[in-house]
Amino acid sequence: MPASRQPLAPAAPRVPLADPSAATRPVSWEDVGIGGEFDQVLLTGAPEVDDLSDVSFRDCTLRQAGLDGVDLSRIRVEGCTIASVDAAELRATRSHWRHTVIRHLRVGAADLVDSKLQAVAVSGARLGRVDLRRSIVSDVVLEDAVIEELDLEEAKVTRLALREVRIGRLLLGGSVLKDVDLRGAQLSSVGPVQGLRGATISDWQLQSLAPALARELGLRVLGED
Repeated sequence: MPASRQPLAPAAPRVPLADPSAATRPVSWEDVGIGGEFDQVLLTGAPEVDDLSDVSFRDCTLRQAGLDGVDLSRIRVEGCTIASVDAAELRATRSHWRHTVIRHLRVGAADLVDSKLQAVAVSGARLGRVDLRRSIVSDVVLEDAVIEELDLEEAKVTRLALREVRIGRLLLGGSVLKDVDLRGAQLSSVGPVQGLRGATISDWQLQSLAPALARELGLRVLGED
């Protein structure tokens, strides 16, 4: 009798293995280039303007930047290294993040509705509510992070890996998942549980989610007489 095959592990995300940018030429936030673009520069501190919508950041380093309440809608971030960013509210709907490393992020509420994240590595994050509804998320690694609420409703998520992550509430209504590895996550609440279709979880996670799964399926679980 042939040996049973072990299930294949989900495909790993393809993310930068080192900081994409080491830009050290400092500029002011007001020195945005022609066409609304920062290119290979170092940005620190808080902008004096509150509207950076539609601005592009290419091969930039953002360090200890204060972006609280700044309008970042439709920004493009490509080939960047972002470190030690704090914001009570990060407003970046319809933004595009590609080939970027983000470290030590502290955000109360991140509005990323209708955004696109491609080849992004996030580590050392402490986040409140992260809203990625209707977004496209592909090749993303999130590690050493705490998130109170992660909203992926109606999002398309491919090759996402969570490593040493604690999530208070994970919302998955209408989402489409493929090669999503949740084995390194502590999930306090998932809804709906059927939204996990396409994800990989561990044995202990399955046991933890069993009561919620039974409720959604309308199962009665009784002990033997």
